[in-house]
Formats: sequence, structure tokens, C-alpha cells
Amino acid sequence: MRRTRILLVGASIALGAGTTTAQTFGFMQDAPVSKMNREDTTMLVRNYQQALDSLPDGHTNTWTNPKTGASGTATPLKTTQEKGTTCRLLEMTNFAGGMSGRSEWTFCKTKDGWRTSGR
Repeated sequence: MRRTRILLVGASIALGAGTTTAQTFGFMQDAPVSKMNREDTTMLVRNYQQALDSLPDGHTNTWTNPKTGASGTATPLKTTQEKGTTCRLLEMTNFAGGMSGRSEWTFCKTKDGWRTSGR
């Protein structure tokens, strides 16, 4: 669960902000992730993890929560090797509460899962 939370924090920052993060970073309060509930964010994280783990570059994974209308995509754009570690540039789009957001982040595979150190 801690690993998922760490990944979620990275995704939340990448996508604008999570509900808790939005309270801390007021300038992010109008991002789509701030309108998502726990089920939405769980689906968002699962979506980008699946994209990173299994999709070839240029292919898109999608998610939609029919209960809330929130949705998004994850598209690996480029895979590289950095110091023997697989890294992937990932484009994410998300929609919730009438808002949309798009970002690109580089994630690198570690023994504990995918991690991002920033854009």
C-alpha cells in the first residue's frame, strides 16, 4: 500500500494534485485529480502502472469510472536505459469534474516498482 501511495503522490503531482495535496498546494486546487475520489485515483494508478509494465511505446491504456465520469489515459512515449535501469516517458491525461489535464513524466523501474524523480 505504501508503494501505491508513493506512486499516487507522484501521479497526483504529475496530474495537478490530489485532494490532500491540493489543500497544501492551493495553486493546484483546480486540477482534475482534485475532483477525484479514492476509487478514481486507484483506477488512475492501476492504469499507468499497467501501461508502464506492458504497453509498447505509442500505445494507450485507458480508464473510466462510470460511477463518477472520471477518466484518463496513459501512453508510454519513449523507453530508455539509464545506468542499467529501464525508464519510460509517460504521457498521462485525466478528466474529472469538468476539468482536463495532461502531463509527461519519466518513470524508472526499481526493485520496488516504478518511480519518478520529476519531469
